[in-house]
Amino acid sequence: MKFLLTLGLIALLAGPVLAADQVQVQQEQKDYRITMQPRVPGACDVGNLNEAVYNYGNWIMGGEKYAYLVDPAAEGCGCDEGFRLDRVSMMMQFGTEDAPVTFDAYGSLTEALWDDAASKYVPGEPYCSGPTWSITADQPGLYDIYVDLDGGCECAALTEPYFVMLTLPNEFVWWPDAMEDDDPRTGVCYYDSGTGWSDLVADFGWWGNNIMHGEVTCCPDPVATDSLPLDGLKALYR
Repeated sequence: MKFLLTLGLIALLAGPVLAADQVQVQQEQKDYRITMQPRVPGACDVGNLNEAVYNYGNWIMGGEKYAYLVDPAAEGCGCDEGFRLDRVSMMMQFGTEDAPVTFDAYGSLTEALWDDAASKYVPGEPYCSGPTWSITADQPGLYDIYVDLDGGCECAALTEPYFVMLTLPNEFVWWPDAMEDDDPRTGVCYYDSGTGWSDLVADFGWWGNNIMHGEVTCCPDPVATDSLPLDGLKALYR
């Protein structure tokens, strides 16, 4: 197991909002500083880069997966041939009862399957995953939790959308908050607690999309999608 302490801390200047449901993030809470490791040279951000507008209190229980739809070709990364997923990030808020805490997480690149009945993309099987990291939130506050894939994914083709995925394999004792923007869209952000994928907006009524994104770099000679390794058999929706 690899160890990465206190990843992506966003230390709030004001105390965190604690809630048992969705509430609006107070303006003064957005006055934070971000401590990040150096970005991968030439990295491009894909996914949800909006600010947090709402937080869903005590949502993140662990033993679950989160996925966000991305399309590097359409999101302005400027890659000519392919892309490689280098990092997956998700914003989480830890209350006074939630921290300090140490937990595991790892990132993946997952296929996007078109569901004709629902007219939207849904997550399929993961093509590749990075190592598991041990992460510490050493004090209450808002964190941009991220995990590096450390070359765990091959160069992927730009011919279709994908999902970036964050897995929290172990349960939390105390549950941190999930963060949302104010632009709810179906078929974009998903959640799986072990019973299958659910749309956070359509199925759970989230007021916005999960604050989650990936960092990718351009690469030559991408591996065709059908040739990328899967952690299970591919289900064909189209």
